[in-house]
Amino acid sequence: MNIQAKQDYAGYLLVHFIGEQPDGEQVYFSYSEDGLHWKDLNAGEPVLRWEQGERGARDPFVVRSPKEGRFYLIATDLRIASGKGWDVAVNAGSRDMIVWESDDLVNWSEPWPVSIGVEGAGCVWAPETVYDEAADEFLVFWASATQEPHENERKHKIYCARTKDFREFTPAEKYIERDNHIIDTTMIAHDGKYYRYSKDETTKNIRVEQGTSLDKDAFSYVDAPVLEAIMGVEGPEIFKLNGREEWCLIVDRYAEGKGYLPLLTNDLGSGEFRILADEEFDLGRSKKRHGGVLPVTAEECSRLLAAFGDGHQALPGQFADPDLAKFGDRFYLYPTTDGFEGWSGTQFHVFSSADLKAWQDEGVILDLATDDVPWAVGSAWAPAIASKDGRFYYYFCGKKPDGESAIGVAVSEAPAGPFRAQPEPLITMGQLKRLGIAMGQAIDPSVYIEDDGTPYLLFGNSHGAIVQLGGDMVTVIEDTMKNIEGLHDFREAVTVLKRDGLYHFTWSCDDTGSEDYHVNYGTSEQLYGSVTFRYTVLSKNTDKGMLGTAHHSIMHDPDTGQYWIAYHRFVTPLSRFSGYKGYHRETCIDPLEFGGDGLMMPIKL
Repeated sequence: MNIQAKQDYAGYLLVHFIGEQPDGEQVYFSYSEDGLHWKDLNAGEPVLRWEQGERGARDPFVVRSPKEGRFYLIATDLRIASGKGWDVAVNAGSRDMIVWESDDLVNWSEPWPVSIGVEGAGCVWAPETVYDEAADEFLVFWASATQEPHENERKHKIYCARTKDFREFTPAEKYIERDNHIIDTTMIAHDGKYYRYSKDETTKNIRVEQGTSLDKDAFSYVDAPVLEAIMGVEGPEIFKLNGREEWCLIVDRYAEGKGYLPLLTNDLGSGEFRILADEEFDLGRSKKRHGGVLPVTAEECSRLLAAFGDGHQALPGQFADPDLAKFGDRFYLYPTTDGFEGWSGTQFHVFSSADLKAWQDEGVILDLATDDVPWAVGSAWAPAIASKDGRFYYYFCGKKPDGESAIGVAVSEAPAGPFRAQPEPLITMGQLKRLGIAMGQAIDPSVYIEDDGTPYLLFGNSHGAIVQLGGDMVTVIEDTMKNIEGLHDFREAVTVLKRDGLYHFTWSCDDTGSEDYHVNYGTSEQLYGSVTFRYTVLSKNTDKGMLGTAHHSIMHDPDTGQYWIAYHRFVTPLSRFSGYKGYHRETCIDPLEFGGDGLMMPIKL
């Protein structure tokens, strides 16, 4: 019955409205990787609009069809900002539910209304749905204000209907009734049981029930004292946190005008919840009002960011030091896998894309915790890729058993692998000392291919260096190794490209854990320098929360002539991690331009 457990989810989509202001009662999207810290998508503007009926869409809820992989989004046909008021909505509101359909969460059908409310109902509020696996159909439920013959006035009750396609429905039936009004019900299935959370106007709080089936008489009360003590809330939404046995319940603090408050539990049947402190969650810039949460896969996260993200972040999740390349008609990203204290990650992934927007994880290239790399024991950092004669050469950093960093190389017949590492490192600190090369750590390789096809490796920390690669791409010609002079304020990650006979150098400055981590730019008439420092080309934008923007690569697309820069920044929202932010970085891509003077132009974030 636990449909969510059948997929490997990597993030969350929250669909919601934001209030009664102009445009507030439409469908907004927000995105999260941990379920507690959210980013507003689509620049904080509505993603879906309803311009028919009451001309407003409130209380949206999104569901995944487990068999078809299709998504349905349903919402209340209501717009309080129209000025009709709540009395009209309660007594003579729309009996329609609004429905959208999508195969990918990005491209949505035109909406259609379904008259689902019972005759004489005053409204159809907060529709939600849960999949009934046994019946292979969806149970849709909502609140309607009705007055039955034995009643003196209207009262909100929960009604339900069943559907397989969100177009044809069974007749509406009464599903939940209490002594007073009941609205805003949400449900989740787990371990053969259903858990139901409802706003009960008798007790003025959220009540919890547990059922062995979806039958209206199968539910019994669950004592939840922490939850029941919270007054002035509505719009409960329950969802499982990905990868662990823990659930998050969010409740809309409408009385205080504060939006959602998350509570956590590791036992749905216990009714025990912990209220999160303000510093433990971040709902983003807009106020999130009654909506629905859908766990999404990594591929779906990528599509959402590509379509509705901030235009910078390319990969969902924590990845840093990206190397961007194009082979054939496909783009590839080779980053450091981030999020580990002390940068102690061991795995390298590769991602591919047809359009530089939606990225697919092609899997792990190398794992330094295994026998993949005989000389390395961990610290998988800052890779780079090159190709020659139909083979692909992957340069990467790792630590040897003695704790020193070194640069290795692996070879493959395809850009996504499988790669086979050389048994010994390519660049070591011992070698650099023997050759008299100034160096902090042997890290951060990048590859440059000269016009005549000669390959070079640039690398370094504290001091930049360059060396010619052998024709086999897995050896270096030691007597060509030299430090690069003129890299002003150099820290690490030096790259070079050639344009109109001029060598354009870029390198990272400051510290990857500093919000001022940035990229400097200089030029030279010679590949080996000296470099003339020009200016900074990539730096933070504090107004947009884009900090620590550096450790980059630059790709020239031969098919379009466009240059692109891939880099990392601190994970956003910035409040997600309170510790050292240099361990928590995400990958971005932006276009790179050259001015009329032939020089690289600063990137505008």
